[in-house]
Amino acid sequence: MLKNHNNNYKFNIDKFYKNYLKGPRIFKNRDALESSYVPDKLPHRDTQIKDIIEKTACALLGDTPQNFLCYGMIGTGKTVTIRYVSQKLAQENSKIKPSWIYINCNIFSTPYRILAHIYNTISRQDKIPPTGLLKDIIFKNLIRLLDSKFGNSIFFLVLDEINVLADKKGFNEILCDLIKLNENLDNCKTSLIVISNKLKFWENLDPRIISNLGEEHILFPLYSTDQLKDILIERSKISFLKGVLTKEVIPLCTVLATMKYGYAQKALELLRRAGELAERAQNKIITVKHVRKAQKELENDYIKEYIKNLPLQAQIILLSIYLISKFNPEHTIISGDIYNIHSKVAELIPGVRQLTRRRIADYINDLSLVGIISAEVKSMGHYGRTKIIKFDIRMKLIEKALVKIDRIQGILNYKPIFL
Repeated sequence: MLKNHNNNYKFNIDKFYKNYLKGPRIFKNRDALESSYVPDKLPHRDTQIKDIIEKTACALLGDTPQNFLCYGMIGTGKTVTIRYVSQKLAQENSKIKPSWIYINCNIFSTPYRILAHIYNTISRQDKIPPTGLLKDIIFKNLIRLLDSKFGNSIFFLVLDEINVLADKKGFNEILCDLIKLNENLDNCKTSLIVISNKLKFWENLDPRIISNLGEEHILFPLYSTDQLKDILIERSKISFLKGVLTKEVIPLCTVLATMKYGYAQKALELLRRAGELAERAQNKIITVKHVRKAQKELENDYIKEYIKNLPLQAQIILLSIYLISKFNPEHTIISGDIYNIHSKVAELIPGVRQLTRRRIADYINDLSLVGIISAEVKSMGHYGRTKIIKFDIRMKLIEKALVKIDRIQGILNYKPIFL
C-alpha cells in the first residue's frame, strides 16, 4: 500500500496488478510503435531505400561501398531506413555477411567516446577506458581489431545525429580518421554512413570530408499529412488488437503530429501514449479523449527532452531569449538582442566561445523549425527587415528544461546590463 504524506491518498499495488491483468487488452505488439522498430514495410520511402540499396549492394560481393550522407529533419525515417536496408542485406544468401555498428552521437558525444565505443562494441572483452588514452592509440588498436575480427568482410559504421558534434573540438578530425580507415586496413573494408538532422550540415565541413562522403547526398523530406496517416494505419495494424481504435483516433493523431511536430516519430509516440492511457484506465477502446490527454503529456515531455539534448550553444541562445522575456517582457526581441545577451552569458560559462551573428541566426532558424520559438521576418521601415523572436511554447516549460542543465541553471536569474 502506498500513501502520501497526508494519508488521504492510498494506492493498493496488489489490487492494481490484479485489475490490470483482468482488464481489457489494447495492444497486440506495443513495440511496433517505438521509433527503433523496423517494420516489414516502410511507406513513402521507396526512393531512399532504392538509393541506399544501390550504394551498399556491392558489399555482398566483397567490394567497398562508397561513404554517403543521409540528411533531413528529425523523424523523417533516416535511421529506420538504414536499419531496414541492413536487415535486407543480412537476409541475402551471400558468402559475405556485412557487419554494422550504429553510433548515436547524442549519447557518444565526443570523438574519444565514439572511437572507444566502436572498439568496445567489437571487442567485448578488451575494453577501452572512458578517458585517459591518446586518440591515436585507440585508432591504431581499432585498425588491428577490425582486420582480425572481420577478415575480408565489410564493416558499415553509421554515425547517427552527427550534427550534434558540429561545434565540438576534434569533430572534423574524427570524421577524417574514420573516412581514412580503409587506407590503413589490410583485410577488412569499411563504409561510413553519416546521418544528420540538419539540412545544411555539410556546409561547415572540411572540404576533404565533403569529397569523401560522395557527391550524392540522400535527402529525407518531411512526411505530408496523408503520408503520416498511412504510416500510422500500417503500424496500428501491427500494434493494436482489432477494433480497439475508434475511427477518429488516427486522423486526429495525424493532424496533431503534423501541427506540433511534423514527423513520424512523434505521431507514433502520440498513438502509443493514447493506447497506454486507455489501458491504464481499463477502457476497451481508444478515443479522442485519450489522444488529447496524450498530446498534452507528450508536448511537455518532448520539449524538456529536446532542450536537454541540444548543443550547449543552442541552449545558451534559448537562455538569452528567456532572460530578455523574463526581465523585460514588453521588449520586442530581435536577433541583435540575442547576440548581445549571448556575448555576456558566454563569458560566465567556462570554455564557451562567442558565436558570430550568422551562427546565431542558424541556431534561431533551427529552434524555429522545431516549434520552440517563432522567428517572423518583419519590415522595420528604413531600418530594413529583421526577425521578431518569441517563444512558441509556455515560458514556464522552458524554465523547467533549462533548470535541469548543469552549466546553465546557476545563471537563470542573471540580469545583463542590456536589460
